[in-house]
Amino acid sequence: MKRPIIVTAVLSAATVLVGAVALAQRPAAPPQPRLVLPAVDRFAPGACRDAAEAVRSLARLTHRDDVAALSVADRAELRRVQDRLVALGPAATPEVREPIEAVVLSLGYLRIRLDSRTAEPRYLRDVETARALLQKTCVSDRGRRG
Repeated sequence: MKRPIIVTAVLSAATVLVGAVALAQRPAAPPQPRLVLPAVDRFAPGACRDAAEAVRSLARLTHRDDVAALSVADRAELRRVQDRLVALGPAATPEVREPIEAVVLSLGYLRIRLDSRTAEPRYLRDVETARALLQKTCVSDRGRRG
């Protein structure tokens, strides 16, 4: 009768060992790429340059890609950025105004979802997509935009 108990114990130990090895060999989540932001002076003069700090600040918040990690201070920063971009929109040229409005709109959706505790990562990704387009619009072809 001792043999079945020993065999069962050995098989259980082997199963645990195989499971532990499988977990240890599973690749970890890939590290996030380093956030590299253009300097403020690389933004075209005018509305783009005026929006540069807001765009850079927003990038720091959206880079994490973790909506649950947004603190009360982060939420206040989202509002400050949104207010700043709303103020800049009317004076911007149409090619800059449209990306500004896209950021403002996506920020609005994110903030509503955060307030109602129904935010999902896709809302943060939407803000980042709009923010990246605004940055690309403002940093490329310097001197043409504003």
